[in-house]
Amino acid sequence: MIRHVVMIKFKDDAPQDKIDIFLEEVKKLPHLNKEIRDYSHGLCVREPRYHSGDFDFANCCDIDTYEAMDRYMSHWAHLRMTPFLPDILENMISFDWVIDYEGPAFDEEAAREEAVKEKARVIKLHDDAAKAYVPEIRGQTRERAKEMLETVGLKLSSDEDEIMGSVWAPNRIMFQTPEPEAEVAKGTEVRIGITGDWLTGPATPGGDGPAW
Repeated sequence: MIRHVVMIKFKDDAPQDKIDIFLEEVKKLPHLNKEIRDYSHGLCVREPRYHSGDFDFANCCDIDTYEAMDRYMSHWAHLRMTPFLPDILENMISFDWVIDYEGPAFDEEAAREEAVKEKARVIKLHDDAAKAYVPEIRGQTRERAKEMLETVGLKLSSDEDEIMGSVWAPNRIMFQTPEPEAEVAKGTEVRIGITGDWLTGPATPGGDGPAW
């Protein structure tokens, strides 16, 4: 099975009525082309804007085989969408992948066990009261990293780098010095490289609590 995803950026001056026509017409794809499975589409999440980057719309479907993908791409129901795009399209990117793994259903007991293991991995306590192991704070927010460091007797440095470019989330630590699990003296400052809020929107404290 192949999963096919398309992301579209509308022109800043795209007429809303032309966008609305496109959105109505693209809905017809799944019932006009028999190759399409599990079709869905939608506009990007605006507030807060998580990972949408510079795109405004995306659609997604599954297609059985490479041969079916060829038939889908050249099918009249797919080609008929072309005239609806010139007045509204700024940029478009598509990505296809072979589905070779589908995750299991949520397992509350397994999640609880893994959370315990994860806490022991990222916040490792030192036997020597004067020393500490540097926690793994990459992927954490600045606020959560400060709490984790204080737990083991370390400090978050006020001297930090802002990571520029397209990354997976705002206000997330991507680099740290010293490295995780390094043995250091209590009170040592840990310097970070962190993504800025401007990349995808404001960091969201709600729902961002740790697993443990």
